Amino acid sequence: MNSLPAVVFIPGWTWSASIWGPQMTMLASGRRVVAMDPRSQGDSAKTTERNTPEGRAEDIAALLQQLGDSPVVLVGWSQGVQDIAAYIEQSGTDRLAGIVLVDSALAAGSASIDVDREGTRQLLDRMGIYVRYPAEYLAGMMDASRTHPFTADEKAQLVALARKTPTSTGLSMLVSDVLTRDRRGVVAKIDKPTLVIASATSGELAAQKQMAADIPDATLHVVDDAGHAVFLDQPKEFSRVLARFLDGLNTRG
Repeated sequence: MNSLPAVVFIPGWTWSASIWGPQMTMLASGRRVVAMDPRSQGDSAKTTERNTPEGRAEDIAALLQQLGDSPVVLVGWSQGVQDIAAYIEQSGTDRLAGIVLVDSALAAGSASIDVDREGTRQLLDRMGIYVRYPAEYLAGMMDASRTHPFTADEKAQLVALARKTPTSTGLSMLVSDVLTRDRRGVVAKIDKPTLVIASATSGELAAQKQMAADIPDATLHVVDDAGHAVFLDQPKEFSRVLARFLDGLNTRG
């Protein structure tokens, strides 16, 4: 049995586990890798309850139970960063060997109105567009997530997967992800090595830099020429930085 920590990949809002394919392929020969479709996303069961970071954190805990007792590394992107924060609030860090937070700052909850008034206004406006035109909104979101565009077939497949999340559920997820709870205080509970990977063009870059500074054993890596989906725009760089972080964990006592 491989003694290296398993790596659990958590995607963003409405995305499926399939987006982590290159990273899973890169790591699969040396360690156990798992990517999850969060509840109500991709091929996971659709539920009317607990479509929140807290509900998904419970699912992460259930998944980790299935992986046995060995430590794991959680890798979360976008919404997945909020899910990891909720997991740490609920379950602590005992099961974790390391944490990777990808291109998202921790949500400020209702304080977002003061912390980032313009960003919050844009989010609320986008919610209205999503409710009225879900397919078109999701296609636009896919395009906006990258600087290097998807092929038509790639985008069509990803939109089809994203549309498996009912629109009303997707809307409630957006609200609970960003506006209902201030998760910034979780940094005080993070006592495991942490890697923060951010796009150089992220509107939350300053907040991610501060998050990395506030976590005692955190490293920040900023990726150029990449959109929000940094691991899709720059898969080789992302995988190299992730592998270096994981290899560093192996040398720790």
